Amino acid sequence: MAPSDQNLYFNRYVALLAMAGEPEFVDFLAEARPQVVQMGFYGPQMYGLAETEAGGGYPMRLPVRGIREMLDWQKDFNQKVHELGGKVLGHFSMTIAWGTPNPKVGFPQFYDELWPTDLLGEKPVADISELLQRLPDGEILVGDRYEFPWVVGCSNSPHWLEFHKQMVRVAITECDVDGFVSLYNYNHGCACEYCNRAFRAYLTEKYTEAEIHELFNIDDLDAFRLDGKLAKVAGWVDKESPHPVALQVEAMRFSQISWKRHYDEIFIEVGRGLKPDLILGSWNHLGYLSTGEERNVMPQELWGREEDLLWYSTGGNSGTVANGDVGTRSLNLRYIRELSGGKLPVLGGYEGTRTRVSIAEGLANQGPGMGLYCTWNDVVGRKAFVDYFHFAEKYEAYYHPVESYAEVALVFPRQSLQIGDDEPVETFRQLGQTLLDAHILFDVVSDEKLSDQRLAEYDAVILADSKGFSREQCTMLEGYAHNTRSLIVIGEPLATASDEGILTMPTVDRAAIIDSLKGMSEIDAPWTVRVNAFAQPGRIILHFVNYNREETDEGGPANENPIGATDISVNLKLHMVAIKETKVTKVTQLSPDVSQGEELDWEQMDNSVRFQVPSVLVYGVVVVELER
Repeated sequence: MAPSDQNLYFNRYVALLAMAGEPEFVDFLAEARPQVVQMGFYGPQMYGLAETEAGGGYPMRLPVRGIREMLDWQKDFNQKVHELGGKVLGHFSMTIAWGTPNPKVGFPQFYDELWPTDLLGEKPVADISELLQRLPDGEILVGDRYEFPWVVGCSNSPHWLEFHKQMVRVAITECDVDGFVSLYNYNHGCACEYCNRAFRAYLTEKYTEAEIHELFNIDDLDAFRLDGKLAKVAGWVDKESPHPVALQVEAMRFSQISWKRHYDEIFIEVGRGLKPDLILGSWNHLGYLSTGEERNVMPQELWGREEDLLWYSTGGNSGTVANGDVGTRSLNLRYIRELSGGKLPVLGGYEGTRTRVSIAEGLANQGPGMGLYCTWNDVVGRKAFVDYFHFAEKYEAYYHPVESYAEVALVFPRQSLQIGDDEPVETFRQLGQTLLDAHILFDVVSDEKLSDQRLAEYDAVILADSKGFSREQCTMLEGYAHNTRSLIVIGEPLATASDEGILTMPTVDRAAIIDSLKGMSEIDAPWTVRVNAFAQPGRIILHFVNYNREETDEGGPANENPIGATDISVNLKLHMVAIKETKVTKVTQLSPDVSQGEELDWEQMDNSVRFQVPSVLVYGVVVVELER
């Protein structure tokens, strides 16, 4: 993976969906000192409800009534954050706008009756249906969320595009916002003529007439129409659908490319045209590496291109000690960093109790923590933010820039997803949990990014699937295995003539996998601890996150109730090619959970260093200093 200094980096980050309008919130920001605050609305949701009482309810909770009043309030808030040395990101809906055309409430009423020409210019088109996603019969698509109805804009509508552009201009020029995080990056199965024309053009450009017939069972492309079920995002293959799997996948990919083109035009071309250092992100939904996420089949070259922040919601179920799956979502963070090329990963964990572990999880994975539910007005939650942010600020030099110090590559089977096969993803999840529980130092590597140079960074490579690999990739992997490296393949053997040096097993055998990785770094800690390792010139940095806690039905930061991990033994291999230095000079443990750092006793044995970490309550950082 590329060194992290090639991308924007920050790790002291506060995010709120529902707005905090209280003046005391700014006092909290002054105390905690985040680098970035994500709060506010600048897209169609705000315009649709700002003049109504409903705007003051969830999910926005707008602090004032009126479009111009909201813009003024946000301008004033942004200025206050700027005076504190921070930047502000605003939410911006790509599709959903609250309201219905019949009865005309919310966004449709705004568009027809309350449109501010002096602020937004002339309407892009008179008929609101020309902006919105529609059913096959031409009717406007209407849904419901948070007990409030919605309509949705269409990424392929030129009129929705122009409306979005003007809202971006207003947010930057009127409010001086520093960036945007897009929300609701969806296609609900739009069957409007804009989408139909664009999809037919997409297929024609990519495939021959014969291929369109053979792959997608389409005899007359000119007569083909989307049916309201194809092209949904988020979504996945419906095995009961009459449409071929290849057509379902291609329609999803078309929608994702359409969304990305739309995103780039409004934020990169217009937004960064006005403010070149505009920070850009997108909020999507991954669960536990769900195959139905919003970018599941997007071409790799578009995945996160020119974005800075990749936010993925994990949903409300983020693992428990009782179920033996705490910390599994940290695998998501490694996946996001890999697919995005080392950019900032954020997990929206809907976590209002485990504040410290949620922040630590982000910090330990080169991302900001946490993604949602900043409990700033809770005494215990506020202290957690202040303590952890001050720690990250004090030891900022240890966080960035860094390079991975992983020893194992766990290969994500994205090529299988590209053809509609999601079975290998479950194997990947099992492998990921195996490596996390055993404290193996590993990276996630996408099969689309495999190369001889990339493979050479690791002492072992593990494949969750071999069916999706080309013969050239199999030959490359075989060569890696023959070069005294360790290659583990789950499922079918590689499609090569020789399996020398390759361990193939039909299913995930945890014990056999761990046994095959002997000789690498060894970390003896409870399974509830997760470990990451990074390198800088002159040092190796280990991050320990302990998820163990006394679990109760009571919520809130005061009930996080961590149970510390003690006497963690570490035998860290010193990979001289990666770090260039040869002699250990000092080992120090740091933590926001204790007031002072502690020098640890250590012993160097040729190409490894051994030491004992006395305890980790929630989060610990161990710095191994080196000299040539």
